[in-house]
Amino acid sequence: MKIKELHLIQKKDIEKAVAVLTRAFHEDPLIRLIYPDSEERKRYTPILWKFLTKDGLKYGEVYSPTKKIEGVAKWLPPGKEHMGIWRTIKSGGLKMGVALTRQNDKRKLSPRRIEEITNKITQIHKELMKEPHWYLANIGVDTEFQGKGYGSKLIKPMLERIEKTGYPVFLETNFEGNVGLYEHLGFDLIDETKIPETEIVNWAMIKKP
Repeated sequence: MKIKELHLIQKKDIEKAVAVLTRAFHEDPLIRLIYPDSEERKRYTPILWKFLTKDGLKYGEVYSPTKKIEGVAKWLPPGKEHMGIWRTIKSGGLKMGVALTRQNDKRKLSPRRIEEITNKITQIHKELMKEPHWYLANIGVDTEFQGKGYGSKLIKPMLERIEKTGYPVFLETNFEGNVGLYEHLGFDLIDETKIPETEIVNWAMIKKP
């Protein structure tokens, strides 16, 4: 069901959406851990965001505030919250994995270590949310539009739609400054976990219907 207040991202919008997410998440703690060098981060994270955006188009809904694509939000419906191996391959996960190994920075993590970290975050999600729910998988606002209300504009219409269905909404963030913003939109903090052997903290939040 398309939301009239928002622009539904389609295939023709993918490249622009990827560029927006690349800029929006450039200083995200988890992204910085996986891609420690700033220039390599700019070079390789577009592959990550293209992979995640294509997955959203196929298995969920991806929106921007307007056709200008000031920001991007990916929503996954009940039953599609988690990616299995075949879904990962179909959305381009192998290309993303190859890009990880091409980094030259000596601080880079091994693919196995990255998998351990991402699996831990997925495990937290699964343990906290055993009931059917919507998942706000990622949301990012382009740097020039941040602080102007575009994040709320991206989220509120979808929350209103989901609330009518009776499903809860789950999200997680690795940036503490986002917690208050999501609380303002009606989310409750339900878990705070420090990922072992990292400085990454995973804040998990839920909005009940």
